[in-house]
Amino acid sequence: MLIKLSELFNRHFRENFFIYFVSILSLMIGVSVGAITIKILNTNQKHELISFLDSFFKVLNESSISSLDLLKQSLFNNLQTVLLIWILGIIVIGIPVIIGVLIMRGFVIGFTVGFLIEGFGFKGFLFAIFAVLPQNIFIIPSILIISVIAFKFSIVIIKNKIKKAPRYNFMNRVSKYSISILMISSLMVIGSIVEAYITPIFMRLISSYIS
Repeated sequence: MLIKLSELFNRHFRENFFIYFVSILSLMIGVSVGAITIKILNTNQKHELISFLDSFFKVLNESSISSLDLLKQSLFNNLQTVLLIWILGIIVIGIPVIIGVLIMRGFVIGFTVGFLIEGFGFKGFLFAIFAVLPQNIFIIPSILIISVIAFKFSIVIIKNKIKKAPRYNFMNRVSKYSISILMISSLMVIGSIVEAYITPIFMRLISSYIS
């Protein structure tokens, strides 16, 4: 079963290599811009953010966080992104917006990691590894794959309009498109579970070391 899934994904990746390249490039542009933005902030803005993080670390150590509430919020945020990309895939003009979504997701990661390292050095790097990386191991690949599927579907819509394909063919493709995105979304659900139940444990351990 795993071998078949691996072969299926490898074929999918080869067939959509250029789209993956564009998607990954968009994400990396966002990460780079987010990291560079840290350098643009003035000293007062950096001090304010560092003070906020110091307060956050203290609250994190002193209070208990509801994992269920974190899970609900994470699922809401991530599935909202999935729904947005799904809609954009159906809309022909949605392709540039999908690129924008990837850039913004990368920007948030780049800014967060960049600021932690800028403000706290090696300690900040450790916190970024244990607070940002675990859930994104699942979330980022799923967003990339979903974005590629949406990209490809938009291209198919354009081709169908040019060829004036029958309506039933389009609806059949929408069904397959939706099922594919729904299946990949399961990775995002795993990421949300990690973010709610595992990441906070790492965050408490590292925050006690930072603060």
